[in-house]
Amino acid sequence: MRSLTILIILFCGIGLCQAQTLPVLPEINFDRRSDVRYMDSLRLLGHQYLRLSDRLAHTSRNDTIRLEGLRYLAIVFKQWRNNKTDSSHYYAGKLVQVAQQLHNPLYQVRGLMLEEYFYRVQKNDYPKALQINQQASILCAGLPRASSPLWQVQMNMGDIYVLLRDYPKALQSYQSSLDLLPLNTLVSRQNQKLLMAQAVSQIGEVYERQQKFDAARGQFEESRRLTRETTSLTNIIYADERLGDFYNMRQQPGKAILYYDEALAGWKQLNSSVGQASVWARLAECHAQTGNSALAISYGERAMEVARQQDNLRIRQMASHALYRAYRTDGQTQKALEQFEEFNMFKDSLNKQKRVEETLALQNEYAIRLVREEAEKRELIQQRQLMDVRRQAEIARLRAEAEREQIEGESRMNQLRQRIETERLRADSQRSRLEQRARIESLSHTIEQESLMRLFLVCGLIMLLVFVAVYYRKNRLIARQKQEIEELNRGLEDKVAERTAELKLANDQLRAKNREIEEALLRGQTLERKRMAADLHDSLGGLLAAIKVSLSALNPTQMPEREQQIYRNLLGMTKEAFAEVRYLSHNLQPDELEKQGLSEALTRLVNKLNLSQKITFRLDKEQLPRLDKTTEFNLYSICIELCSNILRHSEATEADIIFRRFANELNMIVKDNGCGMDPADATGMGLRNIQARMDAIRGRYEVHSGTSEGTTFIFILPTSSDMAPSPTV
Repeated sequence: MRSLTILIILFCGIGLCQAQTLPVLPEINFDRRSDVRYMDSLRLLGHQYLRLSDRLAHTSRNDTIRLEGLRYLAIVFKQWRNNKTDSSHYYAGKLVQVAQQLHNPLYQVRGLMLEEYFYRVQKNDYPKALQINQQASILCAGLPRASSPLWQVQMNMGDIYVLLRDYPKALQSYQSSLDLLPLNTLVSRQNQKLLMAQAVSQIGEVYERQQKFDAARGQFEESRRLTRETTSLTNIIYADERLGDFYNMRQQPGKAILYYDEALAGWKQLNSSVGQASVWARLAECHAQTGNSALAISYGERAMEVARQQDNLRIRQMASHALYRAYRTDGQTQKALEQFEEFNMFKDSLNKQKRVEETLALQNEYAIRLVREEAEKRELIQQRQLMDVRRQAEIARLRAEAEREQIEGESRMNQLRQRIETERLRADSQRSRLEQRARIESLSHTIEQESLMRLFLVCGLIMLLVFVAVYYRKNRLIARQKQEIEELNRGLEDKVAERTAELKLANDQLRAKNREIEEALLRGQTLERKRMAADLHDSLGGLLAAIKVSLSALNPTQMPEREQQIYRNLLGMTKEAFAEVRYLSHNLQPDELEKQGLSEALTRLVNKLNLSQKITFRLDKEQLPRLDKTTEFNLYSICIELCSNILRHSEATEADIIFRRFANELNMIVKDNGCGMDPADATGMGLRNIQARMDAIRGRYEVHSGTSEGTTFIFILPTSSDMAPSPTV
């Protein structure tokens, strides 16, 4: 106690000096929970710690210090055996509130676990405890295993399943708690041992209720072994008493006495009179069974004396029953009769209390079943919504595939026509070239013959004069023929240039026609989706409105209770159907995609996914420009396809959609931290659909993945003028 006083004084001194670091709060010694002065010193230390933490600046580290102070005080009041459970509930609720404001899910779960203990153990409000466990389980899904308190949620759920007599699920929950405890680095080694011993002992309790006594004994012995590896004397005593009770109930007093003697030595060391009295009463029962009436009377009278002082009905009942058997064996009939009457009196009182507890347990069991049915109903609705999304995605995929095949057929037909026209033009050009060459050769042959004839004439006549005249004339003729040949060549080149220009114009017209086809296809898809959304909203929405009006015409007050419940269920399902129709009609053609662009459409998609899924989706759209409608529609469809694959196959907890723009290209990155995939196996229909969409917008994509490494898709689009938004028609 003196050391604790010194620690408190030092703690106050540090607070007055406004130090930036606070001392670590000491762990609670469970063996001293009945020591009022010790527990009060821990309370003072916790209050002082909390006051000093309030003076610190608001940083992430200092906020954690404040949360730890609230948690410490809640645990102190929880363990303090002085009827201060309301104080523990107060600090637990404040811890949940502050942790929620600071967005700290770890301490929010810790506060919820303290509240759950208050409702389940102190108030016996099992439905409320079940709701808190479900809320904590959802929060634990976003925490790493090294710090997640999911082990505690599983242990609490095991206790609730035991109340419902659902022993297979109880065993499954306790085993999950045992598997998760060693992974948690925030729980000390000793506390891990104690908590594992508690879970093992609870498994033994389930086996005992199932009358699997050998398995139960093994679990109790394992719990005792784990407890003895710690320094908690109280928990060691509890383990000894549990084994002793097991053998005592099996009518094996000799084995039970060995464990009771060890427990009695522990209570003596802790100087706990109530603990010693409980063991004395058990020892009196065992010795009465073995026939050692003198020792049984000695233990029973000592236990009865302490029980009367502490007004402990349970110990008085145990002691009176043991004394009755011991006095009867010893021949003291009058005392045996007195103890028998006292035993019956306590038995009636405890039986009444037990009947009240059983009635309360049945009420809690019914309420818990209602809570579980409501949770299962919500889960069924979510599964149905996911199936509808998958069905719509499959319909869109099939429609897109049919449209893609139609476009490919038209494209192949256009390419064939273009090839035929090109071959025809090439053949015409070749024929013209051959005709020109034949004419040139014919002219050349004629020139040669005329030259030979002139030579003979010049030789026959006046050699020199005629030769000169003929030579001069022939030269002029040759020059003129060369000029004609050059003119013919120039005409041929002009015709080839004209044909080339005509081919280029035809190609440009073909490209323009393809763009018109793509735009018409997109407009047709948009109109068809709008028509389907309008038909779905008008026809099915009108039918649901008529159903709701018909139901409103009924008077539920005149119906029996069961029919009123059915009436309320029908109204609820009609409301859900309205929401489902609005959701389907919106997803067929999001208004944001057409009016505000891809950025707003993806923002709405991510928000919807984060409302109903366990996977956290994030969107980084700062570098996303406004694109043409065809590109935005295809990118949006690709995102829907990949998000659906992540939800179905990735087993991930986080997913990101990121846009990055570089010098000559725009990158869209979709990644998750799930189980991954082998890129060589990426041959599914969904990926073929993605490839077709990237081909339609002249892009490409890459897949980077590995087993247990997550999956990353990188979509690369060229940043050309074609990506600019098309003008509104």
